[in-house]
Amino acid sequence: MEDRLRDDADRSDGEALDADGGVSPWPFDRRAYPVRFRLSMPSDKDALNRTVRRVLRVAERCRCLEGHEADLEIALREALANALIHGNAYAAHKRVHIRCYGAPGSSLLILVRDEGSGFEPADVPDPRHPDRMHLHHGRGLLLMRELMDYVEYRRDGREVVLYFTCDDDACADGPASA
Repeated sequence: MEDRLRDDADRSDGEALDADGGVSPWPFDRRAYPVRFRLSMPSDKDALNRTVRRVLRVAERCRCLEGHEADLEIALREALANALIHGNAYAAHKRVHIRCYGAPGSSLLILVRDEGSGFEPADVPDPRHPDRMHLHHGRGLLLMRELMDYVEYRRDGREVVLYFTCDDDACADGPASA
């Protein structure tokens, strides 16, 4: 997929992994997302739970998760866990950076970036392969792709973009009050 981020502040090349033809958030215009949130968290497990709760509260303000709260929570936990474990290797001096943009009645965009060396998503084995089905790990990328409308890996695999489009019925009331 050739769609790329068009916002100059966030310009980066990346591989769009959207095999199911999902809706792409690109070109991205920050001004169209009035609900915004940024956070830099330490590389520890306790911070993961706090961060998930905070991002879910931001997502609730968009009123587009009705019936999909668990999907977002699972995808977000997987993205954060991958950043902590594989990206930053729990290094205390490294941080995980989260940006969240919401457009009530439209969509939610979450970017999770680690300070590791990156990875090549195509090199990650399919957890559905018979040789890998018995393992207790290795399903995070698949879960993110299945639960979100669009997933993209950028910055040499150090950043994942999770995009969720709102269900029209769930978004009809607009944003919740903060």
